[in-house]
Amino acid sequence: MFGRSRKTGASTDALDTKRRLEGIVASAMDGIITVNDLQIVILFNPAAERMFSLPAEQALGEHISRFIPERFRSVHAEHIHLFAKTGVTNRQMGSLGAISGMRSDGTEFPIEASISQVEVGGERLATVILRDITERKAAEDALLESRRRMEGIVESAMDALITVDEQQRVMLFNPAAEFMFGVKASEAIGSPIETFIPVRFRAGHAEHIRHFRDAGMTNRRMGALGAISGMRSNGEEFPIEASISQLDIGGVKIATVILRDITERKANEEARQLLAREVDHRAKNALAVVQALVNLTKAPTKEAFVAAVCGRVAALGRAHSLLAQNRWEGASLAQVVADETSPYHRPGQLRMQGPNIVLGPHAVQPVSLLLHELATNAVKYGALSVEGGDVQIGWRILPTGDLELSWIEAGGPEISAPASQGFGSTLVAEVSRRQLGGVLDIRWPKEGLQLSVTLPSAVYRRGAGMDHSVTDQAKAPLPIGAVRGCILVVEDETLIGMELCNSLMSMGWQVVGPAATIEEATRLVTETPHLHAAILDVNLGGTPVYPLAELLQAQHVPVVFCTGYEKLDHQDRFRSCPVIRKPIDVGLLDIELRRAQPVAA
Repeated sequence: MFGRSRKTGASTDALDTKRRLEGIVASAMDGIITVNDLQIVILFNPAAERMFSLPAEQALGEHISRFIPERFRSVHAEHIHLFAKTGVTNRQMGSLGAISGMRSDGTEFPIEASISQVEVGGERLATVILRDITERKAAEDALLESRRRMEGIVESAMDALITVDEQQRVMLFNPAAEFMFGVKASEAIGSPIETFIPVRFRAGHAEHIRHFRDAGMTNRRMGALGAISGMRSNGEEFPIEASISQLDIGGVKIATVILRDITERKANEEARQLLAREVDHRAKNALAVVQALVNLTKAPTKEAFVAAVCGRVAALGRAHSLLAQNRWEGASLAQVVADETSPYHRPGQLRMQGPNIVLGPHAVQPVSLLLHELATNAVKYGALSVEGGDVQIGWRILPTGDLELSWIEAGGPEISAPASQGFGSTLVAEVSRRQLGGVLDIRWPKEGLQLSVTLPSAVYRRGAGMDHSVTDQAKAPLPIGAVRGCILVVEDETLIGMELCNSLMSMGWQVVGPAATIEEATRLVTETPHLHAAILDVNLGGTPVYPLAELLQAQHVPVVFCTGYEKLDHQDRFRSCPVIRKPIDVGLLDIELRRAQPVAA
């Protein structure tokens, strides 16, 4: 056997230990750098080479500051000086805080480090173990950014977000919740959620939450909880809509509710319901008035009956249009006068004068009917039945505050008081006295009818602006012996279309239609070479009729719109086109058709 001396054995053990240490240093995943008292690198392991992108032979002998960003070098030197002075032998990984290294190409990267020092043969050596935490830092930054985004979403959310623990105590209370309940988050956090629930609902709320938790449901969508109420810090209750979700974190269940204040929505819904009821009431009332007009109207012939009913219904329609334009707050008396008289007189036959008066909403319809009866009577029997006749319509505020409206005819056929009172006369009297609460005075001098009605101050208010003084409100006179030609009727309501066509044919017009669509109407235009004019409903089953109107104008065919709308689209394009409001007064429509002239090229 071969033996080994103690000295030889010790040398071998030391060599083995050295090799093992070198192997450990060489294979370490972290960078290891040792420096002497002068901060000169004396050890630079392979992991450090990879970390700093620099071979060990180029790093050895370099000052450690080469691997530190310039702006941190003075701080690093001071730190090493204090570390050496205190005599501390090591500091653990991460204890140096967030620090940075610099690769050979100058790029910086985050590192985590531990440092130790030892004295060998009178020389103090310091070793740092470095870990590149670029990926971890990126992950941490991403997590932090995600958290900040989430916090930003929570902070900026328009809905209130409240999170509670298993004891139903508030853990999160975002700014929208602060605004909604009038409570600062600092005051709300830690308080029971029932603080924000009206007392009478608290027991039901607790039961609901218990059921939700026990059922194991994770969420319920907005509105699924039905109509619920919240309570502000001042005790005011308000309607809310809510969604709820729960999550198990580390065995602890937390629940989050998202709340939306629907006070304004509820108010809007109630307003819409009120409006719907009001529209329903007004529609039924209007239908009842029409029914009464039909039942009460008397005439010697069917044609006269139809004309009288249509004229009165159209007057009601114009009154409703004015009210709608003014949001049912009333209408200008001058506008009512103009609407009810303009179709019936020639140039220079009518003058109206008076202050700016706004009739109340309940007076517009009866005054419209009153003026309509006077105008149609004047056309049939009075001053407007001849070219030399004229009508003066005036109104003034009396010293008592009452409103006096007068109608004075002159230049017409000689008249006398009627032997019996027809429905028109009865309607004028009933409207003036019973419906408007006025005093009616009618005189029958042979030169023309003179009427005045004194209305109480409750039916009007004084409007802003100048007084009205207008002469010659009529359109151009009808051409003498106007020929009734071929008319295209475009109307998608079957009954209205049929009635309109029948009425026009009874007046001597040739009729094409009624067409219910633009396509059908376009075909009829193509097949009919000589159209005198076209009557167009504005809305055909949801499709605007304007493309057809443009086509007709391009072919020089006059257009008359018949519509329930208050205003037309493309006002500049179709401003010159007559508009007859529904319900249609066929007599007025006949006048407009006879005035129609080919559209200029």
